[in-house]
Amino acid sequence: MSQIEIAQIIEQIKQEITVDSNGQGKASIRATARLANIDATGLVRSLKTAVDNSRSKLVEKLIRKGFEAVEILGWSQSGIPDIAVATILHYYGYEAGKRCSEQARLACEAFESIGVRAWMQDIMGWTKPATQPQEQPSTPALPPVEQRLHTLVLAMKTLAELTGGRLNPYMEQQFKDYAGNLLAEHNRKLLTPSEERWLGVVNFAESELGKKVPLSGAHYRGHLGTWVRTFYPHLGSRQETRLVNGVQQPIYVYACHEPTVAAGLTKAIEEFFAHPSPGAALRQAGAFASKKAVVTA
Repeated sequence: MSQIEIAQIIEQIKQEITVDSNGQGKASIRATARLANIDATGLVRSLKTAVDNSRSKLVEKLIRKGFEAVEILGWSQSGIPDIAVATILHYYGYEAGKRCSEQARLACEAFESIGVRAWMQDIMGWTKPATQPQEQPSTPALPPVEQRLHTLVLAMKTLAELTGGRLNPYMEQQFKDYAGNLLAEHNRKLLTPSEERWLGVVNFAESELGKKVPLSGAHYRGHLGTWVRTFYPHLGSRQETRLVNGVQQPIYVYACHEPTVAAGLTKAIEEFFAHPSPGAALRQAGAFASKKAVVTA
């Protein structure tokens, strides 16, 4: 017997092969027996021992492959799964002793390269359905600004009630900054988009120029703010209430998003740190004539 004859047998049993929508194939008892060149009645009799006390060696092999006894018993009606067909062919090709057949071995060889399932899919013209594109999970969206502001106000009210109105200054500043950011976000959506950066002179010096502005000494931060207000008043006069040394105070902030202002602040700061005694220069310029101190941040 040759592979050509095996191909002819396959063509003869084609109508007894089915493939479901998932690509899993089945063959009838008759078709499987024809492939293995054994008697179909004998195959049925062997499979029926699945529920007997004394099982056939074929059934034991199928159970070792993971098939249930009740499932095997029903194959005479429902058809034999493709994986089981391969197991049966191998059994009658190499393990059935005197009942081994050359045809079963040739069938095994014919299916070795692609497998019984792929062969059944091929002869039945089955193709894998196109996979539907998975829906991308939606990106969580933040609530509207108005809702977040309302939630913030309620949270502040509750916190104030719990603390008797005595909020930690830093916590109070965080609440105010958060509310301010929410309002700024809301306003940016209503107005033409712009990127504004308002910074105190000390903040600008440390974050933009990498300077370390000390809390005391000849070049301390209080003198830096006074230096800019005294010698560079044209850079701006806007004030905002911010947390300074644990206390809410009005400080001067500058439009650092404007190149001319940023350049002027840079020049003023470099001059301040280069001067050997900025305090003396400020006194000479009359910067301390007023008792009210100028605060920076």
